[in-house]
Amino acid sequence: MKFTYLSAEDAQRLSADLRAVEAGSVGTLALHIAPILEAHQMYSRRIACLSGYVFGHPSLGDGREIMTSQLMYMDTEAGIARTVNRWYRLGHPAGTGRV
Repeated sequence: MKFTYLSAEDAQRLSADLRAVEAGSVGTLALHIAPILEAHQMYSRRIACLSGYVFGHPSLGDGREIMTSQLMYMDTEAGIARTVNRWYRLGHPAGTGRV
């Protein structure tokens, strides 16, 4: 059995995104098309991840409650988070009564 947690291509994309964030080049990232995660909160399931209601995800229906892949970066002031698989724009956090 083979198991790959992160492909080399995905690791390179993630690395490039994190380098852009560290360089202050968030504006160059395709965040305008990133799904919005409403009622988001951080969870721990041996790895950090996010849960919430997703809107604009390329393969999941709007309003679906999800748990993301491993959280790699999050900036709540900028309203963005990067998981292993993709960027998310952060909507309102959980407990605000808004979705």
